[in-house]
Amino acid sequence: MLSNSDIKTQLRIELDKAILEFKSSPLHESLQSGYDNLMSYDFDSYKANLEKEIKTNLTSVWTNVENGINPEQKLDAILFEYYIPNELNLEAISYGIIDWEERDVNHVDVDMGFSYDFADGLEQEEGITLDFFNPYVEIINNESIDDYKLAHCYRLKGLIAIHEVFFNLHKQNTFEKINTNNEFYFLVGEHDSYCYAVLSNH
Repeated sequence: MLSNSDIKTQLRIELDKAILEFKSSPLHESLQSGYDNLMSYDFDSYKANLEKEIKTNLTSVWTNVENGINPEQKLDAILFEYYIPNELNLEAISYGIIDWEERDVNHVDVDMGFSYDFADGLEQEEGITLDFFNPYVEIINNESIDDYKLAHCYRLKGLIAIHEVFFNLHKQNTFEKINTNNEFYFLVGEHDSYCYAVLSNH
């Protein structure tokens, strides 16, 4: 399974690859100004707000038996799923993943397959806010440009920030309340697409 060191390293490698692909694309020059603005985005305030949000939802939603959570179910993952970033204040909805038979995570880019189920009380629940996408949404709305390669660069920058927040909380044993299997991940992904591991329990 992936360690958190693997996740951090691989996310950075994926970002470097995405930047090279963007810079070699025909739209590179016309999108350079938008790229520069996005890649210099200050994630500090986003990360501070995300940490508070995670702590709140961990208690009020993801482990709350009064919400229907079954404390006996062992989770293989919690997936935060979002739709295409084309609206402000994007949210990723949480799903508890159990009985993940095809789980074989050896790369940060994860194909979940279809052999899993959702945990009791943790399906389409509050997850995490992805409002760091707001500057990207403003660019595509104001300039009528929607470029996958540009979005992918920025997505990976955001995923690295999310990993850093989850990892810092992991070091504080924040997630001990979650009943997990030995191999457990937090995942973030776009609907009907691949997802990325942002934290493991190792």
